[in-house]
Amino acid sequence: MKISISAWGYRNWFTEKRCDLLSFLDEVKKQGAEGFEIFPQYVDKSDPAGHLAAVMDKAKRLELEISTLIAGNDFALPKVKDRAAQVEAMVNWIRYASSCGISRLNVFTGYHRPGEDPGMERCRVVDCFREVIPEAEARDITLCLENHSSVHPDADGLLWIMRAVGSVRLRTNPDPTNFVPYFYDLGEAQREAIYTETEKVASVMANAHLKIRDFKPDGDHKHVNVKRILDIFQKAGYDGHIVLEYFGQDDPAEPNRRGVELLRRLTT
Repeated sequence: MKISISAWGYRNWFTEKRCDLLSFLDEVKKQGAEGFEIFPQYVDKSDPAGHLAAVMDKAKRLELEISTLIAGNDFALPKVKDRAAQVEAMVNWIRYASSCGISRLNVFTGYHRPGEDPGMERCRVVDCFREVIPEAEARDITLCLENHSSVHPDADGLLWIMRAVGSVRLRTNPDPTNFVPYFYDLGEAQREAIYTETEKVASVMANAHLKIRDFKPDGDHKHVNVKRILDIFQKAGYDGHIVLEYFGQDDPAEPNRRGVELLRRLTT
């Protein structure tokens, strides 16, 4: 498996102008990771394809891989025109990715809104994915559905959506700790769903996240059994990227260093 770092985890650096997307790659290389994930807000909106091509060129020079480009979609929006705009945006991301050799997009379902029928929201999500899938299939782009947003944050819901869409280009991007809200404040027994839910989606995964912030003195993750998660991935035959996502508010460099060190120790 390959170790990657999410640009989102360095959001403080981007906000403080300590880096841009190109200089972020130098930090990824310094940390000893093999790849990185692109957060869409850091892509130049005036020339997305050109900016991504420049990022890809530098990544090749540094011998880094792009794990995924985040699409950041919400396909559960109530209004048709708003969903149409989300579909158009994802189609554009697919085209931008294809033009510079990025093969995977990290995608979401959408967010439940009070007063909206959850069943209808699920159908909206399926319909929108059915609209974008032909473009992904034509350009050999894999959409990696993360258990991130509230229409279907659970494993069974994600698998239901995938079956309803019916394309091998829609896979999963498990973020194990997203299955359990506030996982860092819960006891071990309450965190068991982290592993049981991840097992359900691991066989169809094409990318993976691992949230980091707190570590034990021996270097292990403070809140989850990372070896157990990696064993689930390995049993499913997964050999792709594991993207570190620092979710704290302090400087991200040291937590990412420790995260890379932990994954390196457990994967070699």
